[in-house]
Amino acid sequence: MSLNNFVVSAEGLKVVLIYTDKLGLTAEQILREAGLRTDIPELPRHFITMGEFSQFFQAACKLTGDPYLGLHIGNHSNLDALGIVGQLYRYSRNTIEGTQRITKYLPLLHTIFNYELEETADQVSIFLTPCNPTEEATFANRHLVELAIAFTRHGIQHGTQSKINPLEVHFSWPLTAEEETHYAGILETRVKGGQVRNQLVYDREPCTKPHVFYDPTLLKALEASANAGLQFSPWSSNDLQKALLIMNAEEKERSRIARNLHDGVCGTLAAVKMHLSAVQAQYPFRESADFQQALQLLDEVSNEVRKTAHSLMPEVLQNYGLDEALNRYCQNLSPCSTARINYYRSGDPVRFERGFELATYRIAQELLHNAIRHAKATEVLVQLCLDDDIVLTIEDDGIGFQKEQLSPGSGLDNLQQHVTSLGGVINWDSNTGEGTSVTITFPAAHLHYKI
Repeated sequence: MSLNNFVVSAEGLKVVLIYTDKLGLTAEQILREAGLRTDIPELPRHFITMGEFSQFFQAACKLTGDPYLGLHIGNHSNLDALGIVGQLYRYSRNTIEGTQRITKYLPLLHTIFNYELEETADQVSIFLTPCNPTEEATFANRHLVELAIAFTRHGIQHGTQSKINPLEVHFSWPLTAEEETHYAGILETRVKGGQVRNQLVYDREPCTKPHVFYDPTLLKALEASANAGLQFSPWSSNDLQKALLIMNAEEKERSRIARNLHDGVCGTLAAVKMHLSAVQAQYPFRESADFQQALQLLDEVSNEVRKTAHSLMPEVLQNYGLDEALNRYCQNLSPCSTARINYYRSGDPVRFERGFELATYRIAQELLHNAIRHAKATEVLVQLCLDDDIVLTIEDDGIGFQKEQLSPGSGLDNLQQHVTSLGGVINWDSNTGEGTSVTITFPAAHLHYKI
């Protein structure tokens, strides 16, 4: 493939910019340093050459002072920003099947790498071989391989919700002892440089274990999205619908688990309590302190399981909408937390597309959890404005934080990516010891009303 072929979407630059933006660098600074057009990231379906991508990476490394930029981006990448890799792993039968689907359905990988899976009786290897082995593309190839290897490892762990880690990672270029140590620290495994091929080597046994989220129906929707290039295309209303489809499918899985907890586990615990109560009436140890404590612990476990089931399956959201769901959640949460929680709504209550309501509800849950558990707030105010735009504001009087804590891969960074993927904007106003105010705005143009 000629270096002059236009093979890399400008969206690929945004993968780098997501990381460098946290370091205080703007896209314009890097592109100007690279001698490229500063409006490239805003041009839909614009493509650049591998040579230009090398210029871009060289400029980014120079300005950030980070010679391992690709490795660090891959290790801190947010799955929502990079696409559906984690989802393909999660809903596949096992890690091997997930990797096979990724090699087939992520077209960008095949313009930059030959992305291959090989199996033996004991091991599974994922190989990445650059498609443009020219001198001019060397700089970009190295950083893209670093990014893809770190991200693949991260994506497999996140998607499978497991601690699976490679046995070894091989790179085709020589590494000094210091570099091998640095790479090993990021990838949390043994690293070898100067090898024949770039690869991640896994023990076969954990790669064959069934995934609890395996869903063949959902996989078809994910494959269709991957084929359409959703993961590297500018977000459109159609793409948003696809993202909501994925979230709806995840919620169905949560509902299934919640029903199993509520109807199965809670029912079994209730039966155990009945049997113990019958035993208590027949034997003299019924007044024993240990026996009474056992009954009390059983009640506590039952309550915890019931609360978990209700949290996983917010029926009130489905039946009454976002306003009522947030109101009841705050009412129920306040008595069992250390903070006093007040909820207010302005504007007429309106129903929105179910996936949108669900995503916003989950975001509010996470922010409330942060305020109570991490910020140690004593008072929390939740406000939902339903006028032209949707505006969700959550304020607390907790310990606050510095905005530098919005580091790539952190919980706050992931939350920001989640809001952005829904077409919204999130703003934090916080200082250490002065509480936190979070405002999320979803412009009316992005809303999906129920009909």
